[in-house]
Parts: sequence; C-alpha cells; structure tokens
Amino acid sequence: MKRIHLLTGILTLVVFLVTGVYMRIGFPELYGDSEAIRFLFRANHVYILFSGLLNVMAGFASVPMVQTDLVQKVKAAGSILLLLAAPLFILAFILEPPQLSPMRPVTVTAAFFALIGAGLFVLARKQNWKG
Repeated sequence: MKRIHLLTGILTLVVFLVTGVYMRIGFPELYGDSEAIRFLFRANHVYILFSGLLNVMAGFASVPMVQTDLVQKVKAAGSILLLLAAPLFILAFILEPPQLSPMRPVTVTAAFFALIGAGLFVLARKQNWKG
C-alpha cells in the first residue's frame, strides 16, 4: 500500500501543477467576471494539493511492528478512503466551479473521505505512540 500511496500522491501533485498552469493560462477567461467561480477553482486547486500531500505522507508513514487483524482492517479502510479522495478532488476541480453552486457534493464527499481516511490511518498507528 505504501507504493500505491506514494504513486497516487506524486501523480496528484503533478495534477496540482497542471491545474495551476491551466488556471494561469486560462484565467480570466475561465470565470468571466465571476470572482466566485475563480474562488471555487482556486479552492479545488488547493484541495488537490492537500490530497496529494496526504497520500505522500501515508506512503512514508511507518508501519507498526505487530498488527492485529482489526488494526490491519482499520488501516486498509483509511488507505482506501485516502486513495479515493484524490481522484474525487480532481473530478471536483473539473465539474463543480463552472456550476457556481453552493452545493458541491463531489468536494464534500472527497473532504469527508480525506478526513475519515486520515483519522483511521492515525488510529491504526496509535500503538506506535507508546514511548
């Protein structure tokens, strides 16, 4: 899973750079006169960076020496959610800003996946916290 997280994280960071170039070249034509659309693009751009960094961090995270079955399942669930968050944030960047809607279901879903995934990932490593 570590390699998958690293690969996903690095690819997501590359997408972050590409979306940055896209915004640099395409603005202000992308949003016309609507600053709200511009802010939505920028917010989703930062979310892509966020999910890429989370996946890189998960790829470098240390693995506990002894893992129970429950710890392995919790870690796997967290990993899956972190991995799913990245493409969802990228999809949100493409789909949601032009709609100019306060309802952003893809972004919200990706944010919850990232939050819960990171929480489960940390929880699975809690046994490492003992001094």
